[in-house]
Amino acid sequence: MEITADQRSSYRGFLVHGIFLALTVTFTEINSVLPALVLQVGGSEIHIGIITAIMVGLPLVSQLLFAPFIQSRKKKRAYLLGGIYMRMFALFGIGMLLLGADSLTPALVLTFIYGGLILFSLSGAFAGISYVSLIGTTIPDSLRHRFFLRKQVFWSIGVLLSGILTRYIIKGFSGSVRYAFLFSLASLMLALASIGFWMIREQEESSSERPGLNEIIHSMKSILKEDHTFRNYCLTANILTSAIVLIPFYLPSLIRWYGIPSSFVGTIVLLQMGGMLVSNLIWPRIVGPLGFKGILKIESIGGFAIPLIMVIALAAGAGKWLVFLLFPLLGALSSAHKMSGEAVLVQISNKEKRALYSGIYGAINLTSALAPLLIGILLNVLPFQFIFLALGFICLTAYPLIGRMVCPIDIPKAKEDMMGIQ
Repeated sequence: MEITADQRSSYRGFLVHGIFLALTVTFTEINSVLPALVLQVGGSEIHIGIITAIMVGLPLVSQLLFAPFIQSRKKKRAYLLGGIYMRMFALFGIGMLLLGADSLTPALVLTFIYGGLILFSLSGAFAGISYVSLIGTTIPDSLRHRFFLRKQVFWSIGVLLSGILTRYIIKGFSGSVRYAFLFSLASLMLALASIGFWMIREQEESSSERPGLNEIIHSMKSILKEDHTFRNYCLTANILTSAIVLIPFYLPSLIRWYGIPSSFVGTIVLLQMGGMLVSNLIWPRIVGPLGFKGILKIESIGGFAIPLIMVIALAAGAGKWLVFLLFPLLGALSSAHKMSGEAVLVQISNKEKRALYSGIYGAINLTSALAPLLIGILLNVLPFQFIFLALGFICLTAYPLIGRMVCPIDIPKAKEDMMGIQ
């Protein structure tokens, strides 16, 4: 089938958005910048757990609230734009708050940060459902594999450049001012990212009635019962998320273990971004022969191996070189989770129910909401080595579930697309 001008415009628009979004994510990086901000304003692992639950769990769990509304709309781009502008407002508000943080109590600063991040996450969930749906309807199958792979390459370049800038800002400024600057820059990058969404050309879809609560619950039961691939993917995602929500806790644990100064956080951000960049050059070679399931299997093994390496190295008296090993690996793990998550969900869901699939996936991904809170509490009463190792073993149990998934991925076409990228 011939690719139309509108489809090419949408394809480029999503890529433009991805480039600027990469800059936003780095400036407010959940695995390093946000934990360091919490420690800077006087917080602890419990507060890091709350913020991780807000950033990772809340968007997923709240998707089911928004999915019926989005699914019933004939056009979805307006809701996508509304979501991104709300996110921009939330980040700018946090940036302005942090400029005067020194005159406020730590509890008040953390409360305002929670409020801003809740708005940021909820608006992201609202926009995210439209995002997944529009990818499925405006980018044809013949371009979709190339889109996910190229998006990840451009994403890598963006996060590396912004990682260098983040390191410079953290070293060049002191106290909360450095984070105020980062959040303000992130807001600006989101404004630029929205330009890509204006390039999307969507066709009006046939509208459907907004389903009621009973109908939603019935649809959830029906989809989970009949679609065993989606059911296994939801179970897999819950298990693998335990490794992802653990990543923000590496930073405070190793900072305290080695006595690392806060100015070194910028280097840690850069190490993570470097790991993302290198791994994103490798993922296309894996998708070809193994499909996106291959990356999920690597994520399962990596989620087990990384905490095991850390625990063994610390027990053997490893020096600070361990930081330079672990954080690039954590960056690669985070990259694998992001790339495979979006791609698999689009591939295994059908066009008519894609928004509902996104909502169900988020609603039952309870690990993302509960695990960060539990980890933050346990880290105050148990050795962090024990908790990290236990979650590593849990992550490994996802491996057999991944093997049971049947993903309709056109592997020959993926190989052709990778040749185009390379």
